[in-house]
This record gives sequence, structure tokens and C-alpha cells, in this order.
Amino acid sequence: MTCSRRLIVAFAVALLPWIDAEAQLRPPPAPRGEKAVAKIGSVATNSNAAALAAMLVGPGVTITNAKFSGDAAAAGTFAGGQASVGLDTGVVLSTGNAVDVQGPNQSDSWSTDFGRPGDAQLDALVAPFATQDATILEFDVTPVANTMSVRFVFASEEYNEFVGSPFNDVIAIFVNGVNCANFGGRPVNVNSINNGINATLYIDNEAGTRNTEMDGLTVPLECVAAVNPSVPNHVKIAIADTSDGIYDAAVFLAAAGVKSPGVGPLTISNLIKVIEYYHAVFDHYFMTAIVDEITKLDNGTFVGWTRTGQAFNVFLSGTAGTFDVCRFFSTAFGPKSSHFYTPFAPECVTVKANPKWQFEGTVFNVALPAADASCAPGTQPLYRLYNNGMGAAPNHRYTTDFSVFSAMSALGWTPEGAGVGIIACVPT
Repeated sequence: MTCSRRLIVAFAVALLPWIDAEAQLRPPPAPRGEKAVAKIGSVATNSNAAALAAMLVGPGVTITNAKFSGDAAAAGTFAGGQASVGLDTGVVLSTGNAVDVQGPNQSDSWSTDFGRPGDAQLDALVAPFATQDATILEFDVTPVANTMSVRFVFASEEYNEFVGSPFNDVIAIFVNGVNCANFGGRPVNVNSINNGINATLYIDNEAGTRNTEMDGLTVPLECVAAVNPSVPNHVKIAIADTSDGIYDAAVFLAAAGVKSPGVGPLTISNLIKVIEYYHAVFDHYFMTAIVDEITKLDNGTFVGWTRTGQAFNVFLSGTAGTFDVCRFFSTAFGPKSSHFYTPFAPECVTVKANPKWQFEGTVFNVALPAADASCAPGTQPLYRLYNNGMGAAPNHRYTTDFSVFSAMSALGWTPEGAGVGIIACVPT
């Protein structure tokens, strides 16, 4: 066996647990409402949107038009939580029974699967995976200043076993449609705050040192957003399971924790999502993070393209410590056209000099792998494969999915880049 084949086998073995992960790793969900013993603590079920929103009103804001969606058992209020979750009183929204966030920690897989749908805005944050059992509290905030903040704690039973997996439970606080629940430049979820990433924001509760059922939680965080003062601004607080409906997650919202002006700097994301498409007639793949292009590809303005279901994160242009990705377009192989992406400055210069290719600009940023082709914590390999001009036109495919990489290699596509074809490292 060659060295490169050993590397491929090693990667395949490493990723095998997440192939059909739900079938191989997940225990059956606990029946709804099952309890091992009576839990302690103070949580009261309450899904009255107006009452929940009123509890959040802090200095400099008024709140109106509250609305709740989700299972009635998934929301409530809590008290006496300072020692356990870092907030004394407030509102709790869960993907399971709200009362089950109470301590002590008796299980590393506490679950209630309501069988309810997820949320499209949350889906976009964890694509290509989908959310389930979404619980949402919405309201309008009229602030006195041009910023506002929401104080919260995120917690999940997915910690620590499923960090880095598709079971990436997520919370978002959308203010006028923009998520401000971001830290270290990343949307708050299991894969973005844990023992390895943003570790200073994470509390490991596997040993049950905190009096809550949740296996892991964040320190209290401030979601800080830009707003329009003196007029209503829409706020949507949403939490959901990802990839399946089991292993509960929860968000604790501090009483009087919605304030204006906001507490601290704006909490914005430096990540954007790349979506992959396929053209069956061309037998070509294409990827883009440009919102206008995604809209036109999805609505058929650009004819013949369909989503493959593959997607991955990249960095916004200008993110410190990352590299620009050059994008090129060619119609020299008509009737087919093709795009090409490279994060390598010398390759970008070379392609710019080729009259068959038109330079379209730098479109997003990535990190580069180390000399041994490894990626830093919090990032994953991005593979690039070349079709060798099959079909009389060049095409490249870019993927973070090693099973896709292996399948394309088996079809005769050539890996390009370090190690087994790694051209970049992108955020998990």
C-alpha cells in the first residue's frame, strides 16, 4: 500500500463514525417525559409569549407583539440559577421539556423528541444539515439607542460526545433578520463553543459539577446588535436540534437582559456559507457564497442548476490570518462554461495571465494547511478535485466531505493540493 493510500484509509476510518451516524451512534430517544427520579431546582413551564417577553424587558427598551412557536412544554421560567447556569432568573427555551434542564445531571443523553419541524433560518446556519424541534420566541423591541443586547446562556446534551459532528444543536438571536449570537466570529452552536474552540466561553458539566441536566453550557454571553432607535425592531430567539430531534438543547435568557444601549461591542460573524450546485447537462459542479447568485440559481434564473445538498463555511474577505480566494470564469470551452477557485497567490497570477480565463475577483477567504497538510483546530480540510478535462471542458469540485472526495477520485477525478488533495482549511 502506498503512503497516499494509507492517508486515504486513515481519513476514511477517522470519518466513518459520522457516516450514517444516527444509525450507528444514537441510542433510541427516551420516551417523552421520562424521568429517572424527581429533579430538583426551580423551573415552571410557561409558553405565554407576552409573559415571557415581559420578563426580559431591561433598561432602555419596550417590548411588544410577542409570539411563541414550539411545543408548549418547551418553554418556561427559571429562578435560583446563578450557581448552575450563571443567570439567577429568566426565561428558558428548550428543544425538549423545559423542566428537564433542572439538575442534577443524571444522564449524558437526556431527550424529548417532540417530532416538530425546525426553522429555515437556523437551517442556513448549520447547512447542509437540517434542524428539528425548533422553539422560538419573537417580539418587537423599541430601543432608546442604536444598539441593543440580549444576555443568554446556551446549553446542550450533545456535549461532549458529538462535538464536530452533524448533531450540531444551534441557537440564534435574529435582530432585524441578522443573527447576533456570534462569538469568536462564529454562530453559537455545539461545534463553535466547546472544549476545543472558544474554550474560554465553555463550561464542561459532564461530571455534574453544575446543578443542571445539561452536559455542557456557555458562560453568560451578550448578543449585541445594531438597531434603529425609537422604532420597533424585530427580534427572533430560536433554538433547535440539528440532524435529529433527540439530545436536548436549551437557551437561558436573563431576566431584564434585553437592554439598550447594548452591553459591549457588536457580536458579528466572520463566516459565510458556500452552497454547491450541479448541472446535469454539463456534468459540472459549481459553488458560490454570493447571495444574489444563490437566489438566481435556486429560482431558475440560471437554468439547469440544482443543489447537491453539500455546503461548507468559509471566512469573510478580510478576516485576519486568512487568505483571499481568487475566482475565474471561462466560456472558452463552449457550449459549456466553467469556474475555477484558488487560494494560492502564485496560481492566481498564473491563471490571470491565461487568456481563456476571466478574473472575477476575490470572493471569500480560507486558511491554508500546515506543511504536513493538517488543519488548525476549528477548521477542516477543503478538498479540490479536477475532472482532467473530461467532457471537453475543465471542471473542479470542492468539498469538505471525504466520502464525496473518495467517490470523485474513483470516477477518475484528480486530487489537487497538499496531502490527499487538501487546498485549504475552512471553518467547521
